[in-house]
Amino acid sequence: MRAVDVLVEFFKHNTMMNDRLLDACRELSVEQLAATVPGTYGSIGATLVHIAVAQGGYAARLSDVPRPEELPEDPFPGFDAVAERMALGNAQLETAGALGDQEREIVVTGDDPPGKFQMEVSLLLIQAINHATEHRSQIATILTHIGIQPPEMDAWTYFFAAGYMPQV
Repeated sequence: MRAVDVLVEFFKHNTMMNDRLLDACRELSVEQLAATVPGTYGSIGATLVHIAVAQGGYAARLSDVPRPEELPEDPFPGFDAVAERMALGNAQLETAGALGDQEREIVVTGDDPPGKFQMEVSLLLIQAINHATEHRSQIATILTHIGIQPPEMDAWTYFFAAGYMPQV
């Protein structure tokens, strides 16, 4: 695989695992969606919203368009709204990964940390992948804590599901 292809695969993995996690969480009760444990971002519902909103924000920065309107974390806006926002961010990030212009520089206005920063696109793409992976892991921790087996979300799961590792 060429380097661009590897980056595209990272974002395809990101999309698949976001979808798997959303599907697994759709069955949760209101109480379970509100569950949290110390050391995580917040409740399961709030973390799902945070992932979706952040991905849309990263994609907007890469496309130099205004960030989408925030979704509320509390009360949980519903799975349809979160899934729609996440799907848009997933698609836009996959496209950004495929463009091959990772050395292009952009100006990022951030709230954590606050300020304006100049950075290469490649760095923002790394942040987008790391951010989603970290928060999916936090949700998996909460699910485990409340007695629910989280979905498999590792790279091996992606390789098999995408057909990259046929049995010989």
